[in-house]
Amino acid sequence: MIAQLLVPRHPVAEWTGWEERVRLMVRPRRYEHVLRVAELAAQIALANGLDDMRAYAAGILHDIARDLPDAELLRLAPPECDIDAGHPLALHGRAARVLLERWGYQDRVVLEAVEDHTTGPRGGNPVADCVYIADVSEPGRGVNADIRELALRDLNAALERAIVSKVTYLQGRGIQVHPRTLRSYHALPCVARQDQGGSASPLTARQP
Repeated sequence: MIAQLLVPRHPVAEWTGWEERVRLMVRPRRYEHVLRVAELAAQIALANGLDDMRAYAAGILHDIARDLPDAELLRLAPPECDIDAGHPLALHGRAARVLLERWGYQDRVVLEAVEDHTTGPRGGNPVADCVYIADVSEPGRGVNADIRELALRDLNAALERAIVSKVTYLQGRGIQVHPRTLRSYHALPCVARQDQGGSASPLTARQP
């Protein structure tokens, strides 16, 4: 039944009309969030000389699986770790990619950005960076305006702040951090220097 709602008729480069398809998959308030993320991701991409159309497309698609039942998330994206098994919502990025691939979506840049928005970009995909930052800082959330503003000037610095802040927040409250997020965290230059015995600039801990 879900697959019948979204049947892409064109390659990913022609994504006009996906807004309506996504609207059928998510709750109204979620759809409003999706539109804000897409618009902000495109703004961030444009400000940094990146592909704003891909950033917008990934923003539109990023939460397509967010409102699916836990059982469906687990079926689409089998758990990789205890966090996935205990909190299936963590799977919605990976589940979204699976759905999109089944429906013929082929742009790997967009697919990776969709998958990684929940746990953090794996590196080498600036569109994924734009979507991740937009998701944690879009105005409707009411937080992380500093990250949003920084992203329009310095994408790498904003991504660094967003990931470090999230990990610091979770660890400070004794909440287990997803292994994928930890990999993204330890790949950051500031954290890599710290891991090697250097010093990293202090960043304010804040929940993205």
